[in-house]
Amino acid sequence: MGEDLIVVGGGPAGVACALWAHQLGLRVLLLEAAAAVGGLQLRSPYTNRWMPGLQGKSGQEVAMSLQAHLDAAGVPYQLNVTVTRISHNAGAGGWDVSSACAHHVAPCLVLATGARPRHHGFVEGPRIGIGPGLSMERLEVAQRRLAILGGGDNAFDQAAFALRRGARSVDIYCRRTPHAQQVLQRQVAPECVHVGAFEADPSAMTINGTPYDFFGVQFGFEACIPGGLQLPLQDGYVAVDRRGAVSGQPGLFAAGEVTNYWHPCVTTSYAHGVQVAKSIQVQLQQASF
Repeated sequence: MGEDLIVVGGGPAGVACALWAHQLGLRVLLLEAAAAVGGLQLRSPYTNRWMPGLQGKSGQEVAMSLQAHLDAAGVPYQLNVTVTRISHNAGAGGWDVSSACAHHVAPCLVLATGARPRHHGFVEGPRIGIGPGLSMERLEVAQRRLAILGGGDNAFDQAAFALRRGARSVDIYCRRTPHAQQVLQRQVAPECVHVGAFEADPSAMTINGTPYDFFGVQFGFEACIPGGLQLPLQDGYVAVDRRGAVSGQPGLFAAGEVTNYWHPCVTTSYAHGVQVAKSIQVQLQQASF
């Protein structure tokens, strides 16, 4: 017997959705492209201060807990599975999901593919970190000069982290007025925040002619949307209704940071995954009557 739903993506939203669907009695399969579940938490060595009940755990520890919970609950999942094709075939049972080694069909599909740091033409390397987490932590910033590009929460957070790690200096460059929370902006001296046009040269490692040892590219995130699907978007993210359903696509749902839901973070991703699982259960129950 086949699945009731397939979840593509094993970050917090995908794991929460698969876990709840399984415990609600649905047949579910979670597919994850990486070697472990956890999504962006796999990149986060930072100690949690925001997720209730998980104080003191790093993002990587949270990721390990997610996989352990799937194992303990007996939720079916597969790792190292890159989905190569997704299509809808109502006559064949709903949604076809294919990888290089397998083919699955289910009436409901959940996209929980998350988001990734924006590169904006920069290439991660020994002197350039992109996005928060391990990409920045591997830079040996002690007694070195660091330039942070971007004006959001992560830009100011990473600047503060670098200063605490002994950076000689940290400058933030943003083309518009910073939009980070005030509590984060207060971590960086105003004279180190440069607002306006700037020219970053990664080959010379200069910004407006000023040399730096490292760049930290913090231009936010973009949705990881599987190719080949024509989906309604809002600001580059999959548009969903309050149930997590994608308009005009029967049986298609999306959860977490791939969607346009408000204030993306780990905690809200958990909740969104739960809501989508419950929505699918209700839909399948109604269809069986």
